[in-house]
Amino acid sequence: MRNGLLNEYEVMINVGLGAEALWAYTVGFHRIRGRPEECMTLWHLATVLPLIFHGVSRRAISKRRVKSGLRSILTRDPANDVAQNEPIFNLTRRLRAIYPRTLRSFNCAIAWELLEVEDGVIVPRSVQRSPLVTGEAREIVKAADKLGVWAAQLTSFEYFTVLGVEFHQ
Repeated sequence: MRNGLLNEYEVMINVGLGAEALWAYTVGFHRIRGRPEECMTLWHLATVLPLIFHGVSRRAISKRRVKSGLRSILTRDPANDVAQNEPIFNLTRRLRAIYPRTLRSFNCAIAWELLEVEDGVIVPRSVQRSPLVTGEAREIVKAADKLGVWAAQLTSFEYFTVLGVEFHQ
């Protein structure tokens, strides 16, 4: 680590941080009552790490309010000539590249009893979390929680469409 900040490579190889982020996303998702769809899928989880481990995407998520919704990260920032969402449009490539890491993080989250699968549904476990996560790792976990809340407010079709995820081979 340089200057106390995690570089993107260090973040991406951190399976434990990935497990914590997937748990936070799931907690955020399940916090919303009256969701358009009751269940979160593995495809939902596959979007988390490519978005929150990527600095520009994470900042686009972090700087928006929870009430703004997912579509807010697609708006251009007038103070910035470059759209905050440009990395998001390349999400499919990043999703495919980091998918093995997502699966390892998911397996760790299950092994560490952060998540469980009940009748094919991914749910967070109620665990006491200590505030050991600080700095950039804390920002990652908070962004994952917010992304989970946003995902729960949309149908799967809307969520993946807004993010521009393509599922074809």
